[in-house]
Amino acid sequence: MAGSWNSGGPATPFEGSLKARKQLADDDFEQWLYASDEAGEPAEETEQQALEAEWAEEDLKLRITTAGYIAIPAGFIGLGILSFFTTSLAAQTFFIWVVINMPLLTLAVATWRRRELRFGLKRPVKGRKARILAIILVLSSGVTFALAVAQAMMRG
Repeated sequence: MAGSWNSGGPATPFEGSLKARKQLADDDFEQWLYASDEAGEPAEETEQQALEAEWAEEDLKLRITTAGYIAIPAGFIGLGILSFFTTSLAAQTFFIWVVINMPLLTLAVATWRRRELRFGLKRPVKGRKARILAIILVLSSGVTFALAVAQAMMRG
């Protein structure tokens, strides 16, 4: 599968992705963030690991996209069903937040289960750090939404 000298592409199908991952980790914070929780230096990424990482990223993108498409009918159907049981503004507001943030919640649940959070081409954040970042993402979204609702209620 080697390309010609003027093809412009990598010699192997995943060599470009592997090189990009190696080039992007040069900051101190990034080194701390991507360092494993266990003692020792992380091993170099092989082509097979790069391929598995690419598959995991594609799987996560598909899950988030699916959650976004499911959120639309779930919002209409769920709000109708919720109105039969309660007229509480707090319950409806929380339900709307859940529907709006269904892709974010999907990302948080996948991160919690896999103990791995992926940020594009960079290596994944693993372990406890990934779980903490997932919780921070969800909490910041919830606080932002609550502040927006409170501000809207104050304006009347």
